Amino acid sequence: MGSLIFKPHFVQKGSGPHIDPLIYLTDESENTFHSQILLSKEGIVVSGTEGKEKFALHVRWNVEGFGYIYCFADNGGEFYKLPSDGDKILNLNYELANSRVKFNQRRLNKFLWDDWSPSKEVRALKDLSEELLNDAEHVKNNEEKCSLLSQLSLKYSILVSDYIELEKARFDIDKTGSRADFFFGCDARGYFQMDSNLFMEKFTNLFNYATITHYLKGDVVDFEAEEGKKQYAVREEVLKKLRENNISVEGRPLLWIHEWVTPDWLKKKKYPELLKWIEKHVTEVVGHYKDEIEVWEVVNELHDWANELLLTREQTIEVTKLACDVARSINPKIKLLINNCCPFGEYIQLKKMGNRNAISVQRTPHQFIQALVDNDVDFDIIGAQLYFVSRSAADAINNTERFLSFGKEVHLSEVGAPSFGLKLEFIDSDPGDYSMYPYEWHRHWDEELQADWLEYNFTYAYSKSQITAANWYDFVDPKVFLNKGGLLRSPEGEEKAAVKRLLSLKEKWNKLP
Repeated sequence: MGSLIFKPHFVQKGSGPHIDPLIYLTDESENTFHSQILLSKEGIVVSGTEGKEKFALHVRWNVEGFGYIYCFADNGGEFYKLPSDGDKILNLNYELANSRVKFNQRRLNKFLWDDWSPSKEVRALKDLSEELLNDAEHVKNNEEKCSLLSQLSLKYSILVSDYIELEKARFDIDKTGSRADFFFGCDARGYFQMDSNLFMEKFTNLFNYATITHYLKGDVVDFEAEEGKKQYAVREEVLKKLRENNISVEGRPLLWIHEWVTPDWLKKKKYPELLKWIEKHVTEVVGHYKDEIEVWEVVNELHDWANELLLTREQTIEVTKLACDVARSINPKIKLLINNCCPFGEYIQLKKMGNRNAISVQRTPHQFIQALVDNDVDFDIIGAQLYFVSRSAADAINNTERFLSFGKEVHLSEVGAPSFGLKLEFIDSDPGDYSMYPYEWHRHWDEELQADWLEYNFTYAYSKSQITAANWYDFVDPKVFLNKGGLLRSPEGEEKAAVKRLLSLKEKWNKLP
């Protein structure tokens, strides 16, 4: 079997970086799989696909004028195959542009069946991207010209992708009207990070849904750092205040075995002991809150990512099924949610589970949900995280849309983006001058751009009847998952632009019939 080489042409003007070494492949169902792929001086060399005949390429590429984001090349929707022998060289710039333009055409054709049509501005950008691609195709023998034209086509076509999704979502909202039962949510840990009365004032002005965390360790107040000593009191306090203000509450998670939150006493349990603990733990926790907590996140990130206990694929299904069955038996009224992170599954190429090496062939979140369904696991809601992860809004939306095919309720369980600089996790200090780096999405992050990310994702969620909640993470800086990712600048309560944006969206949607 030969190799397929995608040759990048660095036509960008800035200092870079322009390409990231983490490159991966997906199959025809858009699931990531491990492959033999290498970024070398010849380009991106794909030499092995581990049994997958057709594939698409995903590479983080600096598209100046849009952002330093992951782009896909799928041969215009036809996918690639490895040559039977020898090497085949393709122009990466052209393949990225061609794939995006063809994707937009397919997406537009799908939406036109709903009697929607794009704005004049979007049609003009679409036409421009297609003209530039056509020009690039006519000068394929001139690599420099072809690459420059392809890069321009890619820039405009990615803009078109984002604009299409936002315009179509707004159209659907206008058509279907206001949704009184939609949950606008956020994590409630801010209650412990600022004046509690100020928190309640700010929170209830924005949200009708809250999540209360029960991390065994690593929480604002650890739930069970020492086995058998569960800390209910502080959670009951915030739960009482939220319920008094008619805020619906989700408890999370009953099981999360990431290294950040897994205490040593749990790591020491053998598998049979773990099963007994899960049954006891779920019985006690769900039973304790009775009907006050309406939704329980049963497992978090168990799709071969958060697996500090090194469970096998079969064991992850078994513990999820056990936890769901026990929760259902204790309180049949509650809804059960399975939460998923890393939506594009690039950890599979790295063969990583958090910081650990993978112990078996890994699954994407979508494959994990399919396995749960195939094994008759009883749950109600699929949780999809939509942090900014170096993808366009359109690509994040399209990836999430795949969950709708399961026919279950979907929550955008964690939506987030920073409001300054670059996306950083768990960093409290400013790492330096961002101007030397390519921006990630439209420009370097600021408060209005953070508000744009919120608007894209909350608008999309509100437009889909199957999506019943959108939760922002987190509420108040600086104690947040993403550096500068809160809606408030500090515990003093100063509001960022995203607060005004969300209030404006809700006001507009509430006026609809």
